[in-house]
This record gives sequence, structure tokens and C-alpha cells, in this order.
Amino acid sequence: MSKKLIGQVMTGLGCAAASFVAIADSDSPLAQGRFAMAGYGDVSYISADGGNDAFASRFIPIFLYQVNDKIHIESELEFGIGEDGETETELEYADLHYYLTDSTVITAGKFLLPFGQFGPNLHPSWINRLPSMPGIYGGHGGNGTMTPLLPLLSDVGVSASQTINLGGESRLFIDAYMVNGPKDDFEDGELHGAEFEPSNSDNNDSKALGGRIAYAWLPRLEVGASFYQGAYDPGGNLDFMATGIDFNYIAGFYTVRGEYIKTEMDKQEVPADPVTQEDRNGWYLQGSWQARQLNIDSLNPVELVLRRSEINKIDGGERWTVGANYWLSPSTALKLAFEDTSLDSGEDDNRIFTQLAFGF
Repeated sequence: MSKKLIGQVMTGLGCAAASFVAIADSDSPLAQGRFAMAGYGDVSYISADGGNDAFASRFIPIFLYQVNDKIHIESELEFGIGEDGETETELEYADLHYYLTDSTVITAGKFLLPFGQFGPNLHPSWINRLPSMPGIYGGHGGNGTMTPLLPLLSDVGVSASQTINLGGESRLFIDAYMVNGPKDDFEDGELHGAEFEPSNSDNNDSKALGGRIAYAWLPRLEVGASFYQGAYDPGGNLDFMATGIDFNYIAGFYTVRGEYIKTEMDKQEVPADPVTQEDRNGWYLQGSWQARQLNIDSLNPVELVLRRSEINKIDGGERWTVGANYWLSPSTALKLAFEDTSLDSGEDDNRIFTQLAFGF
């Protein structure tokens, strides 16, 4: 079966599921609506080699609305200040969750794709233990000199998630989704590579498919594997594919987490040329330790963090990030970090971060 046909079949299934949701709920009275607002924000000061030191600030509210027991709506907006001084607004996600059962959820809209752990669960600045992103993801205050493997993936489409209770504290999490997928603007008659900016349009008939399956032994350990594939050229013939594995281990006073990602992208300069493949891979490993283990009252709010990131093959490099956090409250941290980046080709880079991050 062709990828285009698979995409059309899944599109039909998604539309059918959405119609079923609307019909199933049309005759039931709505529960009283419940609205809540949460979110996070940060103020950062970044000092970089060869750059201008500067402050930066963001505010990210999250709006939550419960239509009834079955339907929940959520949206996240990011407000920041651009280089020209103008306020910049970005819709991080806006989606609707329909709970078919207590363990089965259908989601439609723009949502964070469940690829790995960091993007969907750990990237908010008050949850991220360092003031920058792992090198394999880049962006959001991170060091742009290391070309990331992936951004934090979000897109417009439909998804389904299933939680299976394996007994005791063991759970199996299964996610599958279909979204518009990567694109290439095909400027000047040349392909420039896959771009992941989400939008309400697609440049081909092929949709991106992906998912994640994870085993969790709550509350300490979760291990997962992720997959993402979609055509990015206007003809729908050139694919981008990413696979990854991740783990997250939480103990009494320390956490250890990491991810490995491999990407494969079909390349073709002009239609007459043969198709080649560009392969990249990379990983990060991060550990944190809470000084309250020492039972010294003055050190209880202190946390130490160490992260190692590496990207291999094309645009390769490695990065060490070491940081110390002082927790003013359970959701407010003052962070200080030093980051050292070495590139296979290009100038190396050192940065110092100071950040006040808060969640509410």
C-alpha cells in the first residue's frame, strides 16, 4: 500500500472518529464548564563569546477548559519580546481531548508530538533543570551554534493515546498520530531540506505518521521508543524519518535521563539526480542531585545538574553544560549554568546563563 493511500485511509479514520465524537455527545447534557489557567515564564541573562550580553523574558500562560467529563480543551500561548522590541506571540498548542474511556484519549488540533521525553514533558523552563535546551533540540534559549537534529515537534492533526495497566506500578503508554508533517518551500527551484514549522496547510498529499511506546514502572522509571516519518518535498517523494529512544529515572535525591535520536533525510538536488540519504544521530545524558540529601538546612534548596550533548556526522559537535539551581519555592528556581560547545567545523562557543524560572 502506498504512503499516499495510507495517509488517505488514516485521514478518513480521523474524520470518522471526529464525527463519532460529535454524534456520541450531541444528545448528552453538558456538565458545568470548568476553567483554569496555569503556565510558566522566565527571565534570563545570557553572556556569550563574541556576542552581546542581553536579558530576555517570556511569559507562557496555559488555558484549560473542561466542557464536560469527556471533553477537555487546552491551549498554550507564548509571549516574548523580539529583537526589534515588538511583542511576539506564538501559539504553542491548542487542542481538544476526547476521553473515549478512562485510559483512551483522542486528540485533535495543534499539539506537542509525543516524540521522546523532553519535548512533550520536560521543556517548560521551570521543569527543565537547566536554562538551555539539550544540544540535539536547540532553540528556546539554547546555543544556536550547534545545529539540532530536531526542534521540539508540534503540528496540526489527530492522535490517539492508550494507557494499559500491567499490574502493580507497571504501565504501558501507547501514542499514535497523523499530522501535516515537514515541508520544504522549494525556493528558486531547489530543495533546502525538511522544515518543521507547523501550519494549517501541507505542501503535498502525504501526511506524517508517528508514535511512541513506553514502559513505566511508576514512579521511578520510564523507557520509551519513538518514530516519525513524513514526506517534505512538493511531490511527496522525499522522506524525512526520525527514530529515538529515551529513559527517565527518578530516585529520592537524584534523577538521570537521556535520549538518543537518529534522523534520515532523502536528498535530491534536481529531479533528474539520484536520491541520496543524509544521516545524522545524537544524544544527551543528564543527571541532577539535590543537596537536601546532606541534611544541612541552608543547602536544602540547592540542586546540581550536569548535561552532555553530542551530535555526530553532518554538523557534528559536543557540548557540556553544568549548572546549579536554588529553589525559592517548589515551582520557582534561580539557575546559574555554564555551557561549553565544541564543533567539528566552525568556531567553538562558551556561554553563561542566569535564569529565574517560575511556574504557576
